[in-house]
Amino acid sequence: MTRRRKKVRRARKPQKPRKAAPSARRDPLDKFISTGARALDLNIQRAWLPAVRTHLRVTLEHGARVTDFALADDAEPAPVYEA
Repeated sequence: MTRRRKKVRRARKPQKPRKAAPSARRDPLDKFISTGARALDLNIQRAWLPAVRTHLRVTLEHGARVTDFALADDAEPAPVYEA
């Protein structure tokens, strides 16, 4: 009678996490935020960075809409009314 050996499964080596692509890893606004914070001597906590990034992105989108609006060459600024 021959004995059959049981196949022993070897544990797989844990795979190293794949590095994300540089564009997926950091938002381009992150460097802008950190540089601006250093210039203004602001300390922004990491927990607040997503909110700061979102608000900055919205502000930049609004500014882009204003600058993209075409005006006629003879357009005059609105008069200033004071109460």
